Amino acid sequence: MSNKTRNEDLEKTILEYSDFLFRICFLILKNEQDVGDVIQETFIQYMRKHPEFTSEVHKKAWLIKVAQNKCKDFLRFHKKHSFLPLDEVEELLVDSKEATSYHKAQLEEIWELDYKLRSVVILYYIEGYSIKETAQILNISESACKKRLERARKKLKEIL
Repeated sequence: MSNKTRNEDLEKTILEYSDFLFRICFLILKNEQDVGDVIQETFIQYMRKHPEFTSEVHKKAWLIKVAQNKCKDFLRFHKKHSFLPLDEVEELLVDSKEATSYHKAQLEEIWELDYKLRSVVILYYIEGYSIKETAQILNISESACKKRLERARKKLKEIL
């Protein structure tokens, strides 16, 4: 692939997936600047590795997995991350068509979950991935994915 073609692909990928990755990473990191850093690192890895994909779905799953791994790494090394009030989170998420149906209470409940539970809830319920796809993206077994969803539902019921 020529450099011009690679640059065009990178530009197209950034334009197509930036907002999507922002929403996912923001729910994990809760800080707009940190999310920007993680997304930048995700696209740098995409640019460096320039993997071959069988479909756009495969490409999207790869980007999600890399971004979530970068979020985990970020949280591991930056235990003190900024907190944003839920109202600011809503403003950032309500701009997207997918997020408009989620009410403040639902966001608040998801916000309270720990990372492992929050990540499966985001992918399964908000982004609409199947259990199998969610497990693949998070690099866990399907049974672990089901168990995390079960635990998340239980915690969400307790919060209600």
